[in-house]
Amino acid sequence: MSLSEVPEEIAGHGLLQGKVVLVTAAAGTGIGSTTARRALLEGADVVVSDFHERRLGETREELAALGLGKVDAVVCDVTSTAAVDNLITESVQKAGRLDVLVNNAGLGGQT
Repeated sequence: MSLSEVPEEIAGHGLLQGKVVLVTAAAGTGIGSTTARRALLEGADVVVSDFHERRLGETREELAALGLGKVDAVVCDVTSTAAVDNLITESVQKAGRLDVLVNNAGLGGQT
């Protein structure tokens, strides 16, 4: 296999069966959305969050289309403490609880 070939996805093993996973910075094709996808494959329900509302909605739809578990989305600007507090509150309201938090948001500069 060359570096340009994408490896075959490994089937889930139920490692997160019955859990609820919240992933921040999950809109798009990066680490966050891939982490959310993997959590679904491992049996979890997921809540994805990002500042970019349109891309977040598209990501939620793509993940939900996999038919692997419940997928919710909450818009959040992680540079705001109030927005992060709201993210936790909304996530628990939507999913019933939180078992895992993946803080994928990367902030640079002075933020």
